[in-house]
Amino acid sequence: MWRPVTRTAFPERLNCKDEELPAVDVFICTADPAKEPVIEVMNTVLSSMALDYPTEKLFVYLSDDAGSSITLSAIRETWVFAKSWVPFCRKFGIKTRCPQAYFSRSDDENDDSLYELLKERIEKAGQSVTPPSQDRAPHIEVINDTRGEAVIDYQTNLPLLIYVAREKRQSYPHHFKAGALNSLLRVSGMISNSPYILVLDCDMYCNDPTSARQAMCFHLDPQINRSLAFVQFPQIFYSISKNDIYDGQMRSAFKTKWQGMDGIKGPVLSGTGFYLKRQALYGSPNQKEKYFVPEMELHQLKEFFGTSNEFVASLHQNYRSNIRENKASSSNTQLQDSRILASCDYEKDTKWGEQASFLYQCLLESTFTGYYLHCQGWNSVYLYPSRPAFLGCPATNMNDALVQGMKWSSELFRVGLSTFCPLTYAFSRMSILQTMCYMYFIFSPLFGVAISLYATVTQLCLFNGIPLYPKVSDPWFVVFVAAYVGCIGQHLFEGFSKNNQ
Repeated sequence: MWRPVTRTAFPERLNCKDEELPAVDVFICTADPAKEPVIEVMNTVLSSMALDYPTEKLFVYLSDDAGSSITLSAIRETWVFAKSWVPFCRKFGIKTRCPQAYFSRSDDENDDSLYELLKERIEKAGQSVTPPSQDRAPHIEVINDTRGEAVIDYQTNLPLLIYVAREKRQSYPHHFKAGALNSLLRVSGMISNSPYILVLDCDMYCNDPTSARQAMCFHLDPQINRSLAFVQFPQIFYSISKNDIYDGQMRSAFKTKWQGMDGIKGPVLSGTGFYLKRQALYGSPNQKEKYFVPEMELHQLKEFFGTSNEFVASLHQNYRSNIRENKASSSNTQLQDSRILASCDYEKDTKWGEQASFLYQCLLESTFTGYYLHCQGWNSVYLYPSRPAFLGCPATNMNDALVQGMKWSSELFRVGLSTFCPLTYAFSRMSILQTMCYMYFIFSPLFGVAISLYATVTQLCLFNGIPLYPKVSDPWFVVFVAAYVGCIGQHLFEGFSKNNQ
């Protein structure tokens, strides 16, 4: 059903200078400081800021859906620490640029006093935190030493770091992570408007600083870049138990199935660890290159993307609104316009979440959006490098694993029962093989029916003396043995090959 492809990137062979590389926006989403430790979120932020990429081409956005004061205080302290950490990593060519991972693996000679001070300050801020209000105004802040004023420190050679807490009102739907990503999409369009976006979960830090350059090996390839929507990296996890009884590594997906789909227009969008072309979220791969969206009349653009003239202007790829290059007064104006884009009623009577941006029809927003992009004619690439590009924290107990599995299965099955069912919606928009792959994933919850029957019917037949399998003397026994040995052999081959990778 698939055509396995194994890819290797050689970022040192990129045929362009640093100043010619496209800009990248990094989107990191957090929603609850009680469930997502703030220090882990800040480690993800720091590892993103330390990517081996031109500083002026890198912008890091943190979406705080809780609107927590501890997260805001923590990201301000993190920016101060980054002024020492990022230059240190670049000067000495540090590979592991997540401070927590670096200091936990290094010898005792390394001075981690600044990092320990950062942790102490974050813990101290958490002791005096007040619960956030369920109704709150949007808060957008460019992080710098002025602690809240919209003045940019132009002398500090760091990527721009932006904190975004979108507006929340109980009377408006917020659409969970998809809503947060769309809010970041609009705000970043006003501030940096980078043509490529890296999306990360808050607990998945950058383990290989060259991942952006590796992704650009494909995004800048003239043979495939016109129709390439995203480059997906595997989700690799640290702190995996020796036996991994909950399959936290998800080896079947990331070491077999995703590579198999790579030969038929690419793998599924997997929630985190992917470099996405901004244009792909706004239109089809057949439109003119100078536009993020198809050419439309102004009123049509506003029906799709809202009433902000500045944001509509940002849909033109030549539009550049880099806040680094603006004066303080212009920066204040940009931040004020961005707050309007982060308001909860901006999406009302628009196509946000329906045809443009990350889609709202499924709680698995990235997987469903990737499915929709493939239906629109976009392709994707899967890159599994020898050094994991990103490392995250897996489910470590049965309850979390079951809840996560139930969410994935139920939401995928919902898609199968909707108007976006691959049998009807995708059949005329994809190849037969790609449609079959999506059918396999979307209807995989039905395997539960077969497993339940296997667990009950076989026992009943055993108790009642009813044979289920052919006898050795039966001609069909050869077919049964061949199918059984072939199935077991395939699983053994995949298992051993995965462990050797």
